[in-house]
Amino acid sequence: MRDQIYGTIQSAVCAAVEATGKRHQDVAEFLGIRGSTLSYGMEVSETRPGGLGVNYLHRLGADCPAAALPLAQHFAGLAGGVFQSVNVGGVVTSLYAQCGTVAKECGEAQAAIIRAAEKAGGHGNSARANAEALCEIDEAIEALTRARASIVASRDAA
Repeated sequence: MRDQIYGTIQSAVCAAVEATGKRHQDVAEFLGIRGSTLSYGMEVSETRPGGLGVNYLHRLGADCPAAALPLAQHFAGLAGGVFQSVNVGGVVTSLYAQCGTVAKECGEAQAAIIRAAEKAGGHGNSARANAEALCEIDEAIEALTRARASIVASRDAA
């Protein structure tokens, strides 16, 4: 992998190419470009336009979802946010069932946040309470995202 400056589009592109697990020449061949064009797209240079086009990156991510992850993280950061991969699949019996899961996970997250706040006030191990709160928050986010994906899927199916 080329030396990259963290946070640049070139580092995201390079990470995407590396995530495929394929040789650079094989990635270039899949994209229908020359190896030198791929190399140019991963080269750190802020003085030139160009690089690897968005259509190529889209195609790469569609073929290898792991390649889309560093790109999603890069662009989410530019938008002032973060990207957290969430498995939205799984067996869903109904949206009502998901409501129960969302309520449970959000309640557990809220309780863990309260415990972390209490520990931060000098009443115990705040590092452990913070870690537990983050874990519960992530589980609540995942439950909410699964519910959102179900609603979007049913809307798109209509």
